[in-house]
Amino acid sequence: MAIPAAFDGLTAHAGSLFWVQSGEDGDQLVRWTVSDGATRGAPAGFAIGNEVHAYGGGSVAVSDAGVWGVSSQDHRIHRLSAAVASPLTESTSCEFGDLVVAGKAILAVCEVAGGDRLVEVDIDTGHVRSLQETAGFLASPRSGYGRLAWLSWEADQMPWDSAQLWVATYGEGAGDLGTPVLVAGGISEAVTEPTWGPDGHLYFMSDRTGWLNLYRWDGESVEAVTATEADCAAAPWELGYASYAFLADGAVAIRVRRDLEDHLMLIDADGVSRTIDLPYTAIKPYLCAVGTAVAMIAATPTTAPSVVLVERDGSYSVLAGQEPSSTVGRNPERMSVAGIDFLLHPPAESDGKWTAPTIVRAHPGPTDEVSVRRDAQADYFTRQGFAVADVDYRGSTGHGRDFRRSLYGHWGSYDVADCATVAQYLIDAGFTSAGEVFVCGSSAGGYTALRAAGMAGPFRGAVARSPIVDPQRWEQSVPRFQRAHAAALAEGAIAVRSADIECPVLLVHGLHDPITPAQDTLALAAELEARGADCESVILDTASHTLAAPDLAAKVLDAELAFFRRLLGHSESAKRT
Repeated sequence: MAIPAAFDGLTAHAGSLFWVQSGEDGDQLVRWTVSDGATRGAPAGFAIGNEVHAYGGGSVAVSDAGVWGVSSQDHRIHRLSAAVASPLTESTSCEFGDLVVAGKAILAVCEVAGGDRLVEVDIDTGHVRSLQETAGFLASPRSGYGRLAWLSWEADQMPWDSAQLWVATYGEGAGDLGTPVLVAGGISEAVTEPTWGPDGHLYFMSDRTGWLNLYRWDGESVEAVTATEADCAAAPWELGYASYAFLADGAVAIRVRRDLEDHLMLIDADGVSRTIDLPYTAIKPYLCAVGTAVAMIAATPTTAPSVVLVERDGSYSVLAGQEPSSTVGRNPERMSVAGIDFLLHPPAESDGKWTAPTIVRAHPGPTDEVSVRRDAQADYFTRQGFAVADVDYRGSTGHGRDFRRSLYGHWGSYDVADCATVAQYLIDAGFTSAGEVFVCGSSAGGYTALRAAGMAGPFRGAVARSPIVDPQRWEQSVPRFQRAHAAALAEGAIAVRSADIECPVLLVHGLHDPITPAQDTLALAAELEARGADCESVILDTASHTLAAPDLAAKVLDAELAFFRRLLGHSESAKRT
């Protein structure tokens, strides 16, 4: 199965764009200019990336003085050109991420065993100076107008539940921080993505109204820039997100999510807002300005994410990736039942009304979201005559703070019920038949799939990739960043027991997975086999948690297809009616 290139970490400086492009050669830095198009931003083989807070982000910083990036191999910051990568920092136990340039220094988050530091790295000498330290977490160091802004949250919180925005006076490259001032955030408010605007005000996203909206602070008070019942930012799983950008004409471009779709909204300098009409329905949280244009990574219902430059009038050009097309596959359909949104991918060869075996997928996270976009793995199954239903179950992002937090204390219950509700609706509506519906999930979604396999319901079989099997044990083994999330989810959640499994299962796991322990999956498989249950397992010799690399994905998808076909008893294809 061909996996299209992936794009992340888009940033801009002085008319140039930089992004991280993932493919067979790993995560490579790409530079784009109007004159040269896309070229290498770092030497061939230099892999960009970091593991701060387990999920990384913000691995590249750019200024007039140069380009710097974190190597995923030696974890040092390097000065980069197309031909040379020169180490700037020494080898240490510190993991660098969330890089930005401030004068003659790079600001970064440095994660060590005991917590986080905000550090300043001299771009000439590589000397590292600590500005702020905590046993909790730090993020988003952003300097401007003689001040430094940053985010913090406690070790027992997640940044999308509770985070604080601080500001202190700051002399770039010299002197200590002044006394920090709390701008926003608290135990019941999450703040994310602070940025100094060209007007000297500090902008940030906050969910103080129940929705992640844009605000600004003028040094004395906070006012709303947007006031919409929609989330304008994603849950900050990674560092370096940018869900808004300042254009040269004074407008602000913002990513807004409604009904599983992302929209690009412009707020002009006079405060008038409008949504730009585009074919793109999924936008990653990496917006940046190139003059009065907006650069973004976006996908359509039938094309994979691409790097796109959008003009104010709605015209756009694709800089890397696929051109939008109405001829590649069928559009998935957004549907809703009992207050739960889901995305239905029909079989590729279906025409008119159809019925087909259906895979109900629970996304990972579980604080993730379903997006209206082409999905290569869904395509794999729809080409084989299956339908795929992606469920935005309770606990997902994009539906406000209360919905996002609703799974706490109810994991393995609400999510399972929502997936079952979608499955039963599809059966009742004639899209599929009883005995032809499967549940599949990865990571936290794998736990959902296994819990669904242990309850009477509509599912013929279950597939769990890299699953969490025992929430209490996972809480102890999960990376530091995610422990608070694991604790909130694990409260009241029970371990998957082999005796509870009532339908055939396929277990898939990387043997050296650093996020969820493969040992729990191996133990569950052994117990199921010992009692003669219908259980298959695919254990891969990899440290990958997502199993998304082309070679791994091909093995997993082939195993899943064979599992589904075995349970169906034949090679089923969509039946036209």
